[in-house]
Amino acid sequence: MPPTTLDELFSSAGFLAIFFTILLTIANIMVGVSILPSDQREKGYRLHRLLYGAVIAGYSLFVFYLYQIERTSVFAYIVFAYFLFAVPFTRRINVTLHAVIASVGLVLITVVAVINLI
Repeated sequence: MPPTTLDELFSSAGFLAIFFTILLTIANIMVGVSILPSDQREKGYRLHRLLYGAVIAGYSLFVFYLYQIERTSVFAYIVFAYFLFAVPFTRRINVTLHAVIASVGLVLITVVAVINLI
């Protein structure tokens, strides 16, 4: 049964996992944009990779939560694969494309949250 109040929504472990994943994704995109100039890459690259790992971990917790309550959708796994393969792959091709693909990933995470939790 979907939550009917904000208290029920924020007490859900799955919502908290996806909420913090969305916030981490936004932070990661901001760090990635801030290290775009070549003189800033060395400083922010470690933080960018750390935030990416945190996004993957948070989304993994969310998918695990959905698996526990038997509401896992195929779309949630597709978005997970998107973050695991498409986002890191585009970094090698073009930095601007990488930023666009990561931003699309943020939208996909939000769609997964809306579809599966509400």
